[in-house]
Amino acid sequence: MREKILVLIFFLIFTVSNLWAAEVRYNLPVENSPFLGNETAPVTIIEFIDYQ
Repeated sequence: MREKILVLIFFLIFTVSNLWAAEVRYNLPVENSPFLGNETAPVTIIEFIDYQ
């Protein structure tokens, strides 16, 4: 019984957290920028670093 309750609680927390998560997309110009990997990849990850 205790295991069923824990599974139910985990499921509810997982479901609610996905409902609260907002999808945020930004369009940034990346032309003429250095890159690693496939140029036609479906995902672009941009890392902002401050070299001080």
